[in-house]
Amino acid sequence: MPYSPEHKPRTHARIVGVASRLFRRDGYQGTGVDRLMSAAGLTRGGFYAHFRDKTQLLIESLDVAFDESRANLLERGHEDLVGEAWVRAATRRYLSPEHRSGLADGCAVPALGSEVARAPRPVQRAFARRIMELIEAMAERMGGGAHARRRALALLSSWVGAMVLSRAVGDKALGEEILAASRDVEPGAGAARRSARPRAR
Repeated sequence: MPYSPEHKPRTHARIVGVASRLFRRDGYQGTGVDRLMSAAGLTRGGFYAHFRDKTQLLIESLDVAFDESRANLLERGHEDLVGEAWVRAATRRYLSPEHRSGLADGCAVPALGSEVARAPRPVQRAFARRIMELIEAMAERMGGGAHARRRALALLSSWVGAMVLSRAVGDKALGEEILAASRDVEPGAGAARRSARPRAR
């Protein structure tokens, strides 16, 4: 019996979804095509019916991961939060013990950033595009404009650095201490407050 027209798109999406989780959990280089396809319930031979190469799959899997990151930061209970209320809630969610331990479902930036830095240029361009889309969305939640954009860049950079360090130490207690300390810091807040003050005449 022939496959339905929806079969190939559904299978493609399943492979990308599985890859997105495995790449974040085990690394891009640490995830072979055989294991990836097996995890998707498929054989290796079907891989090239969907992708030119593993690089194309990485690019598509980054889109899935960034869609999840955007939803975690801006939706899922944060839809109505703006300004400082959003900053506090987003910081708590990003720098949480649950995010630290949940690599497969977590942000792609700390999970894959070091590998993307050595990846082919198309991967880096796709990564940069999604980073800037996320930054713009964060800045909009903080009121928009140049100062909000700079603060969004500072926030994301500090969140990612804290998450990388908390995972790298290999010690749960120390890792959670790093996250707790980082939650108390508000990068760019001082600059944002200064920009809001009226200038002396």
